Amino acid sequence: MSTFLNGRACCSLLAGLALCACGTDATPAGSGGNAGTGGNAGSAGGSGGDAGATNPSDRSLQSAQWPMPNSAKLTLPNPATYDDARTPGVVHDRVTGLDWRQDPGIELYTRADALDLCEQLSFAGFDDWRVPEFIELVSLFDVVPNETDPLDPIYIDPIFRAEGRFWSAYPVNSGGLGRLLDFTAAGCGVSARCSIGVSANQDSALGGAFCVRNDAEPATSARFEAKADVVTDSRTGLTWQGVPANVQTVGYADAVSACDALGNGSRLPSINELLSILVPSLDTSAFLNWPVSAFAWSSSAIPAKSGSYWTAAIGGATQAADATSHNRVQCVR
Repeated sequence: MSTFLNGRACCSLLAGLALCACGTDATPAGSGGNAGTGGNAGSAGGSGGDAGATNPSDRSLQSAQWPMPNSAKLTLPNPATYDDARTPGVVHDRVTGLDWRQDPGIELYTRADALDLCEQLSFAGFDDWRVPEFIELVSLFDVVPNETDPLDPIYIDPIFRAEGRFWSAYPVNSGGLGRLLDFTAAGCGVSARCSIGVSANQDSALGGAFCVRNDAEPATSARFEAKADVVTDSRTGLTWQGVPANVQTVGYADAVSACDALGNGSRLPSINELLSILVPSLDTSAFLNWPVSAFAWSSSAIPAKSGSYWTAAIGGATQAADATSHNRVQCVR
């Protein structure tokens, strides 16, 4: 089953219904929440606002396998860069090595139909297309929106003809909810909520099919090397460092200062970088003493909400936080 409404129209219509099928993903793992009212059901195992995932495949729980791209409009490492010239209709991500359909269309599908469409797709000489992992969709999320209207932002590079919500391969939870990424950030700017991830009933035609492919197989070697409070990520190339306990949960300005004080170029991570260690779940053997319900600061400002920044929790739940609120500090360099 499919429909030709775009993602924003779908969810703006549903928002006025008592049985809204779309919900934000802004619920930390293990803390509960209901689809359609601000979060997915949580799980103690830490699956980003989703609960009770059944029969997850190895690929469905894939973590970042490459440097995490940052917005090319910022002065951060690994700026996003794309090539749409070498294969017509395909955008090659020069940072991650992923190939994406340039125009995924505006048609919406059930989760199963989206999976089938990508798996059966033969396009541009390739027949190994698939629905992306959630973290792969995160790699396309551009924190600087590509539209000038602050009340109607689209958070993806304009080289893609894409907007709205797209299904991920993330496992369905026990409540029948699948996970999508919303390139309008759940209507951030026109609603009270902001969320990069959203949830929806897997049997409802509420998400697009943004097919992706790649040549490299997922890495199987150990990812993190932890020494005291310094953790090196062999896949993204980032080095993470904790801060003293007295500045571990603070406001945004103090979080920036806490990272600066560490020296060696330490800084708050972008939301994309932060999600690279939180999706599908945090490695608690490397990152110690992180409360399951804690959101952490990113350096990524939200243009549609002045004075607010993206924060994220274990599993990848995201939300906007006012600079005066207190959140966890995790520095990176």
